[in-house]
Amino acid sequence: MLLVLLQAAPSLLAAVSLRPSRPPPARFAVPCLSDRDSLLARKPPEIVYAANAATKWLVVAAQTSAVALRRDLVSPYIVVGAIGASFATQRLKRAINQARPAGAPFTDPGMPSSHALVASFAAAAWASHLRSAGATAVLAAAAAATSLLRVVTGYHTWAQILVGGVLGSAAGGGWLALGGWLRGRLPARLLAVAVWSAYAGGSALFIGVKMARWVGGDLDEGRMEEEGTPGSARDD
Repeated sequence: MLLVLLQAAPSLLAAVSLRPSRPPPARFAVPCLSDRDSLLARKPPEIVYAANAATKWLVVAAQTSAVALRRDLVSPYIVVGAIGASFATQRLKRAINQARPAGAPFTDPGMPSSHALVASFAAAAWASHLRSAGATAVLAAAAAATSLLRVVTGYHTWAQILVGGVLGSAAGGGWLALGGWLRGRLPARLLAVAVWSAYAGGSALFIGVKMARWVGGDLDEGRMEEEGTPGSARDD
């Protein structure tokens, strides 16, 4: 028996040496930045794209409902400012000319995010007017969700929505402060005519220029909204 074991020993040792060694189990795995980036790089579910596509329509519906239901001068005044902010953001994007993140479906510049800027503008303006903690929390959450969806869907970077949020909030608060200053210095009738005229003209311009593009190319958040020049796409 001993002789048999001695004869088999070399083959047993060779078999043991050929077995792959197992690495020791990791006690704790710390997520790194690349792990977070890889998670964000994964394509989100279609419902996220649908929610992102709905945000601009919801903002327009909310603003229009406020004008129709409140029947005051503040509502159309805020809408006029939001329309102006929307068009001004496009000029600011072209001036900064910072590209969107890799893989974004649009070819226009992305700094700052127009969705984040306009949503933050409206939220800040209404929060300044309503002066309610509950309303401010709801408005801030809605603006933050609108902005976050732009990053999750890959249309903007974190920096682009943060800059848009800061600029929009500052502009919204400043716009409402300007309205209060004008109300104390202009006759009420003149101010009302000016605001409602600007609201009518601005709404017609917004519908003709921006919303027409939404309807024409917005099959799936307008992933490729055609602009006037062939071969380019813009996210309004």
